[in-house]
Amino acid sequence: MKPRIRIRLFDRLSVLCGDRELLVHSSANAKEILCYLIVNRRGSVTRDALAALIAPSLPHAKSKKALRHALWQLRVGLSLTRCECSPRLLSFGPGWAQFTPDEQVSVDTDDLERLSSSAKNLEDNTPIHPSALSKAVETYRGDFLQGWEQHWCELERQRLRQIYLEVLDALVGYCESHNHVGAGVGYATNALGIDPAREGSHRSLMRLYALTGDRTSALNQYRGCVEALRELGLCPDADTNALEQQIRAGRTSDSTDQMGQPTESLGPEPRIARRARSRLRQPRETFE
Repeated sequence: MKPRIRIRLFDRLSVLCGDRELLVHSSANAKEILCYLIVNRRGSVTRDALAALIAPSLPHAKSKKALRHALWQLRVGLSLTRCECSPRLLSFGPGWAQFTPDEQVSVDTDDLERLSSSAKNLEDNTPIHPSALSKAVETYRGDFLQGWEQHWCELERQRLRQIYLEVLDALVGYCESHNHVGAGVGYATNALGIDPAREGSHRSLMRLYALTGDRTSALNQYRGCVEALRELGLCPDADTNALEQQIRAGRTSDSTDQMGQPTESLGPEPRIARRARSRLRQPRETFE
């Protein structure tokens, strides 16, 4: 049986064949080619495009030579004793290359998108699947290829970051409607770790704190929202100001299960509920 290959693109690049790390000594160009092919996996990529990717300032002939060397390094880096992994990941033809993984290859960015698809259930007002979404949150260990500054990386980073934020929003909404305050605080805090001025996440935290009767924390969250927006030259919108007035007047009420679904048991409240105000932490509650 072929060993499983796991490719991780969140945080830092990692390619594992079984328990062996691949591409350890490969060049930056070789690694960039692999990642670029993964991102553009829906079709083949021309060798000219790959040459321009890794050597944009070189003349055509020299960039093609740099590409040949990088592809050789990539094949070597994807090889182990008695195990050639390159054919399981890549296909080559006259003038093109493509990422074509076999059934024993997994990519964490694919896992995020697959698991997050259950969030789409919110659009037709059907119950979401919190266990799948909480696994999606665990998959996102950091930004896509953290530290890579190429333009194509930044575009993909922003796209995946938005998916992650949508997953967090779905989970926060679920937690609010099911009174899972500790987990909801953790997920909303994670969203603010990505975007400190994300007004919707500030409002979620205000509501969650208010659910427990902690008006002080709810109003402190409002002030934090005001400060974060002020740094961008912005002010809170009408919804945020109205929520602040409702909390100040004590007019908020507990959330109910709007979908009429049974509440899932999450176990004891995690420490995140107590620490979320001061530092970013992954929520300890899980949906099984």
